[in-house]
Amino acid sequence: MDTINIEEIQKSSQLKKEKCSEAKAAMRDILSDEQKEKFDGVFDNVVGKVFKGVMMKEKD
Repeated sequence: MDTINIEEIQKSSQLKKEKCSEAKAAMRDILSDEQKEKFDGVFDNVVGKVFKGVMMKEKD
């Protein structure tokens, strides 16, 4: 496993997406099928808002 530091993740949109996908998959593993459906929508919504906030902050 390669080590990636926070600075590398902050600089790379692709790494941000990969790390979010990894986190989402790990969290889904502990949920029931019923919970997974709701979780997917909530997680994607929150991550989308966070990325928008980060992009807006970077433009300032």
